[in-house]
Amino acid sequence: MRPAAVALLAAALLLPFTARAAWVVDADGSCVERWTSADLLAGPTAIVNAPLLPFRSMAGGAVYAWHTEAWWPYQIAVLGPAVTAFSGAFGAVEAAWWVGTGLADTVTGGYFGISPERATELSISPDVPTVIADATPATPPTDRCGRPLAASAPPAGAPSE
Repeated sequence: MRPAAVALLAAALLLPFTARAAWVVDADGSCVERWTSADLLAGPTAIVNAPLLPFRSMAGGAVYAWHTEAWWPYQIAVLGPAVTAFSGAFGAVEAAWWVGTGLADTVTGGYFGISPERATELSISPDVPTVIADATPATPPTDRCGRPLAASAPPAGAPSE
């Protein structure tokens, strides 16, 4: 492989890490998205990230099935492979969606933020599909600015213990 091709591939893989929208708190205290020049990479990142999604989803489905204690020991032989296969199929459908929205974001320069946020974050870690209803999020619920959601925070004016 030519050195120029290696450098181009490395640049294509490393630059999208900056392709995250700028979520800021405005004067009213609302969390709003501001378009930045880094949003230009949101579409290409979604397109690059899409081919791995079916495999990541299968791995996430397998991890989900393995850690579902209600299925042990006998149902795991049937439900585990079924959830893994279903997760992979859903990952393939979602990957096609990521490519389509990535193309739209590439054409519009990322201004409309059409690609899902998960699509713009390069990763090779297992991804539990969103179609699995009772899968819990890996992070505590926060808004896009990083503030705790109202449901998890105590109400304003509530007495502290």
